[in-house]
Amino acid sequence: TAEEVRPAVCPACHSKGPFTLNVEQTVYRNYQKLTVQEAPGTVPAGRLPRHKDIILLGDLIDIARPGEEVEVTGVYTNNLDSVQRSGFPVFATVIEANHVHKRNEEFATHNLTEEDAAQIRRLAADPQVSARIFESIAPSIYGHADIKRALA
Repeated sequence: TAEEVRPAVCPACHSKGPFTLNVEQTVYRNYQKLTVQEAPGTVPAGRLPRHKDIILLGDLIDIARPGEEVEVTGVYTNNLDSVQRSGFPVFATVIEANHVHKRNEEFATHNLTEEDAAQIRRLAADPQVSARIFESIAPSIYGHADIKRALA
């Protein structure tokens, strides 16, 4: 759901609204919310799988599709969800993702063709393979062999 976030109080001067939207200075950014859930096969019988919301921003958007197994690295944080009638705030915990890794891509070697495998074997037999790798890193930059070796 795409909904605008409208503040109730100004964070600078603490005055209360109503506020009007300044369209010229509004900054929009890409945002996606995922809900990850334990794999049903790993959950003990009679229990529901646990789930957690994940917030994706920037280049992480659309990295995963529904049903895919992923590993997420991020910051565990909370957002104000609502305030109950009794005055107690209710917080929803979310993970702001820094990295998303698809588990089904771990075995990319199964997708190698015979030609790819033959080329890997040829490179493995080459005694100068490490020098070729070092030279292939930033070939337009002269020198800095130690840095290129460290990157390889």
